[in-house]
Amino acid sequence: MLLGLQQELYLVSSLITVFCAGMMLKFERRFNKGMHFLTLANLTLMLIPLISYIQIKLHVQSPLISQIANNCILLFCGLCYLFYRFKSKPNLSVVFLHCAPFFIFLVVKVAGFHAQTELMYIIYFGLMFSYLTAIWHSHRDTEADTLQGDKRLLAWIIFVVILNGGVAISFLSGALFTYPLWLTLNISICIYLLIFSFKAVYHIKHVQQTHEIEHPSAKKQLQLSPSIAQSCIDELKQLLEEEQVFLDNQLTLAQLADQLGLTQHQTSELLNEHMNKSFYTLLNEHRIHFACELLKKSTTRNNITQIALDSGFNNKSSFYTEFKKQLGTTPSKWRAQYA
Repeated sequence: MLLGLQQELYLVSSLITVFCAGMMLKFERRFNKGMHFLTLANLTLMLIPLISYIQIKLHVQSPLISQIANNCILLFCGLCYLFYRFKSKPNLSVVFLHCAPFFIFLVVKVAGFHAQTELMYIIYFGLMFSYLTAIWHSHRDTEADTLQGDKRLLAWIIFVVILNGGVAISFLSGALFTYPLWLTLNISICIYLLIFSFKAVYHIKHVQQTHEIEHPSAKKQLQLSPSIAQSCIDELKQLLEEEQVFLDNQLTLAQLADQLGLTQHQTSELLNEHMNKSFYTLLNEHRIHFACELLKKSTTRNNITQIALDSGFNNKSSFYTEFKKQLGTTPSKWRAQYA
C-alpha cells in the first residue's frame, strides 16, 4: 500500500509540475523573462521522481539509471542560478555554460559507469556547493516581494540539493540507508514541486492582474498620434545620440519634456506607450553603452568610479547594479574581455 501511495505521489507531482509549467510559459514571457529558468529547473527536477515512478512501475532496478537521475541536480542548480542571477534573458553562451556540466557528467556516467574516479565526484560536489553559494549571494540582491526574494523557495532549493548530495555520498559508501535517503529525496522533491509550481503560477497571474490594473492600455486615450509620436522619437534619439543628454545625472522627466516641447504626461506616454520603456530604463541603456565605450578606451589603471560618473551615474554602486543587469558581468571583467 505504501509503495502504491509513493508511486502515485511521484506521478501526481510530475503531472502537476508539467501543468504548472505550461501555465507559467503562457504568462511569463510578458512580465519576467527570467522566470522561465525556474520553470525549466522544476521540469528538470521532476525527472528524478518521474524516473523513480517508472522504475517502480516497470520493476526496473538499475544503479546506472538512478545515478543518471541523480545527475539531473546539476542542471537544476545551473537553471536555478540563471533564475536568480538574470532578470532578462542572458546570452546563449552563458546558458550553455551553466548547462554544460550536466551533459558532460551524463556522457561520463553513461560511457564509463564502472570507471568513475574520485576526481569526478569531487568536481560534482564542488559544482553543487559553488552553485548554492552563488544562488545565496544572488538572492541577497533581489527584492523581497519577488520569487527570487522568497526565502522559503531558497531554503527548499538548498535543502533539496544538500539532500541529493547526501544520497550521492551514501551510494558511494555503500551505506544501508541509501534507499531511505533516496525515498526522502523523492518525497521532498514532490513536496517542493507541488508547493512552488503553484506559487510560481500564482505569482505570475498576480503580476498580470496588477499590470492590467495599472496599465489598462486598451482604455487609455492617447494624446500623441502615431505620426507625432514618431517625430518626437526621432527628436529624442537626436537628444540622446548627438547631444548626449543622458550624461546629466540630474536630468528629470520634466526637463526632458521641456527639451522635446511636450508636457510631462505626453513624454511619459511617448516612452511607455510608443517606445515601451521607462524614463530611467532609456537613460541607463545609453549610459551603459557610453560607459562601455569609455571602458574600451581605458586601461586597468583607469578608475571605474570616474567612468561611472562620466557616464551619467550618481555613484559606483548604481553603475555596477545596472551594468550587471544589462550585461551580466562587472565592468572590470567586461573591460578585461572586450577592451
